[in-house]
Amino acid sequence: MTMPKVSVVIPTYNYAQYVGIAVKSVLDQSYPNLEIFVVDDGSTDKTQEVLMPYIPWIHYYYKDNGGTASALNFGITRATGKYVCWLSSDDIFLPDKVAKQVALMEKEPGLGFSYTSFVVIDGAGSKQYEVHSPFYRDQREMVTKLIEGCFINGSSVMIRKAALDQVGFFDESMTTVHDYELWFRLLRSYPCGFLDELLLGYRWHGQNGSLFVPPNFTEPAIKRARQLFPGL
Repeated sequence: MTMPKVSVVIPTYNYAQYVGIAVKSVLDQSYPNLEIFVVDDGSTDKTQEVLMPYIPWIHYYYKDNGGTASALNFGITRATGKYVCWLSSDDIFLPDKVAKQVALMEKEPGLGFSYTSFVVIDGAGSKQYEVHSPFYRDQREMVTKLIEGCFINGSSVMIRKAALDQVGFFDESMTTVHDYELWFRLLRSYPCGFLDELLLGYRWHGQNGSLFVPPNFTEPAIKRARQLFPGL
């Protein structure tokens, strides 16, 4: 298998408790050709102190707080890999995550992105349960099901950098659905792939950002989807 470079962007904000574990999970990948960008979005806790031991192996940036989408875009603009992954700083990649997704993306060069199933873990990292995400090969069915609700875990996604360059990066005006909205833009131009393998540890610890979203928060993403796919 060829080993193209993969850029992993880890946006973080006041997650000193977990961010080091997230970084280590990338450093421990079985896939060697990686670059890691940790974008500290204005943390006021001990995030920088926690990351200091990893500085020889990561690109660390501190910026004023602007939200997850702005932190992701900050990292993506500096990425030099053929593929880009996003890892939330409270989640972890399981050891073969990158290798298996690169194999899929290289085997199917038309794919714009891919995602995987995942394991839910608790604050201490203990497995709670498995989530086998749905997948629909037919593009119209995929979009229709996504409009009903987002089933793609952002930290499980690998995106072809050329596809991002074509459709644009995360929409920074969408504070909570920047990922959901991007999936529709990618699907407008590219098919996506899927691995029904547990390659991500999604940490549920009681302070997840998804607990603090306003009512009807998905409306901007769904509106964009209907603009891109008239008739759905």
